[in-house]
Amino acid sequence: MNGLTSLLMFPIPRITESFVDGIAHDLGWQRYLDAHIPRDGRLNADYLANGAIVELKIIEEEGIDKKDRQEKLAKLFSLSQPNSSDIDITFENIPASISREVQKIISMPIQGAVKKAARQIHHSAEDLERLTDNGVLLIVNNGYSYLNADNFERLVVQRCLNDSNRINYAFCVTVDYHQGDFDAYAFLTARCHSIRDEEPWDAEKALADRFQERFSDAMTKMMRDQMNPEFWQNNLPPVTDIRFERDGVQYVREAPVVPDSRFS
Repeated sequence: MNGLTSLLMFPIPRITESFVDGIAHDLGWQRYLDAHIPRDGRLNADYLANGAIVELKIIEEEGIDKKDRQEKLAKLFSLSQPNSSDIDITFENIPASISREVQKIISMPIQGAVKKAARQIHHSAEDLERLTDNGVLLIVNNGYSYLNADNFERLVVQRCLNDSNRINYAFCVTVDYHQGDFDAYAFLTARCHSIRDEEPWDAEKALADRFQERFSDAMTKMMRDQMNPEFWQNNLPPVTDIRFERDGVQYVREAPVVPDSRFS
């Protein structure tokens, strides 16, 4: 179990809009607002790439911290395990009988991001008369630690299929930071998923490579200058246990255990 009782070891870089701006510049993308000023009432995407309109969404919230979602989750899990005082709510262990309903609740923050991104891409394509361009959702998981990279991407793809006909590709980025009593590790996952096109997006490899390179550069700078207060102002917290209580029942997702290399 990892309740994170010790001090943070490292200021892990957080993926911000300015971080992505740097990658977009490297790839020769243009900021939408540099090309066109939207009319009143019209939404706009963030970037214009070759043959693609790209909207960036960054998920900062821990999606099951909201009380109304916890109430809904508690009701479902308690019905499936009525005699338990401690219930494991780990994503991989969700009972099949309630899996669909639980995933719908868990994916609410993602659903909101997908729906808005689809509207932004749609308006941008119309206003720039780029109706044949691919619509790309570039979505970053900064704060939804309940979902690891695989599960986050699975729900993003589901929501794109269910809630949008204007997103052709979902490019998903997750930074996982795990800390134990002695050891810590962080890694970035950047993968693209085709939503309605069988062919891969022609920019996906270059984009993934740039994410990895810039994150590696940021980690190197952090390791060389760990005491710099600028690195601690917007750092990414490690994955910790998630717990909440309803009607005397504890609902728990324990963080993955980080083995202690001193005893291996």
